[in-house]
Amino acid sequence: MMRLRVLGLSRLRRALLSRLDSRYVTKPDHRQDLKDALWEVQMLRREVVALRDEVDRLRRAPVKPPAAPRATADPKAAEAHRLATETAQAVDTLLQSEMRIWQAIDDLSARVGASGRAG
Repeated sequence: MMRLRVLGLSRLRRALLSRLDSRYVTKPDHRQDLKDALWEVQMLRREVVALRDEVDRLRRAPVKPPAAPRATADPKAAEAHRLATETAQAVDTLLQSEMRIWQAIDDLSARVGASGRAG
């Protein structure tokens, strides 16, 4: 089979190429997008490392048993102590929930990372 090559007009070729190029991302734009994405990933990685360090530090911190409430004659002091204790318990529950969320995120990112490397 004989193959013919027909040279088109240079204006027509330029017009066609410019039309095709306008529909796609240019190489420099694509490179910049990749650099931006890589920078974001590195920033997120640093944040995750900092959060893990903070979690490890909190896990190593000694847990102090709650102090026994003192009997006071002042009802305002007793009410303030009760409110402070309830607030502390609520914050503790909140932090434990947040810890579970981060553990789930770590587990999920490990699974996604392992499946991405395997594929």
